[in-house]
Amino acid sequence: MNVKHVVMALAASLIAGTILSAQTPEEIVQKMSTEMQKGDTEGFAMDLSIKMPIIGTVTAHNLINEKKMRSTIVGMDKTTINWSDPTTKWEYDSSTEEVTITAKESPTTENNDTDYGIPDGIVKGYKLKLIKETPDAWYIVCKKARDNKDKDDPKKMELIVSKATYLPICISSKRSVISVRIENYTLGVPESSVTFDAAEFPSAKIIDNR
Repeated sequence: MNVKHVVMALAASLIAGTILSAQTPEEIVQKMSTEMQKGDTEGFAMDLSIKMPIIGTVTAHNLINEKKMRSTIVGMDKTTINWSDPTTKWEYDSSTEEVTITAKESPTTENNDTDYGIPDGIVKGYKLKLIKETPDAWYIVCKKARDNKDKDDPKKMELIVSKATYLPICISSKRSVISVRIENYTLGVPESSVTFDAAEFPSAKIIDNR
């Protein structure tokens, strides 16, 4: 077999392999959702950016470990750090140098405030289209299906999904005049990272309202 035939044979093999490994956007997003669900047990981190009229852009770095959460929020000329577990909330305000501790009115057994606007049924509630593909990621546009009657779901979302991990590199959406962007989603958050430690704020005044 001469060199030309070898090259042609290799090219044919590569093309065949590409065809066999091709995935629909529905399959990609389903695998993304499955990977994200691991955060329920492993914990996860993500950056959230919300752009609103008048107020401007507020950013938050969020760490979640099962029933505990820590969120560092930057916006409106101050930094606020919130911690929570099923029974208690802590809030640090950089403008007052105070940490306020309060008890939750109704203790919960799970953290229900960590979806950050990501619809549970992206595959079923949206029409998906793969618009771009690079060696590292898939770029997918999700348009809300007509039979999706959930008013809280955005009409359109844009996803960038990592080929290496199937985790989202970026999820962007818009609800009315509010734009939401999620980035840097990673798995694995130790409990110590989401537990309030007064030693982090030696000069802050602690106000315990429990």
